[in-house]
Amino acid sequence: MPFREINLVFHFIGFGLFVTILIAAFIVERQYRKAPDLLAKATLLGVTRSIGLLSPFAVLLMLLTGIGNMHFLGIGLFDFGWLTAKVIFFAIAAVNGVLYGIRGRKRGALIMRLAKGEAPADAEATIKDYDKQQWAFYVVNAILLLLIVSLSVYGRLGGQ
Repeated sequence: MPFREINLVFHFIGFGLFVTILIAAFIVERQYRKAPDLLAKATLLGVTRSIGLLSPFAVLLMLLTGIGNMHFLGIGLFDFGWLTAKVIFFAIAAVNGVLYGIRGRKRGALIMRLAKGEAPADAEATIKDYDKQQWAFYVVNAILLLLIVSLSVYGRLGGQ
């Protein structure tokens, strides 16, 4: 199998990882919101963190194979508008993921402090704010992934 096809297979695997991470984290987030106590919430946040550890690998895989695809096809970043937009949306999704990880860590630490009875007085309000932000992350990244796929299909079908 030529390198171009192998590279494309790994690009698809990277995209599959992104979709899997997003769906799995969404499912665990729903369970977190239904959790009966702080210890259960803390445990579920630990699961979410474990799922999220795959994200840097997926970003790196997508970045390297995306560059490889461009190289094998002989195209540059600014040769096609759809490709430029796709890269921009990918960068936004990656940055959003980093911010999600930071907020998730802060939320997990606050939940643990609450469980130990050490949290500040405004902890409940802060957690509600973090919860809203996390929900927004799932919506935004799902939309970004759909845009990326749509642009890929558009480009593949000959769109300029």
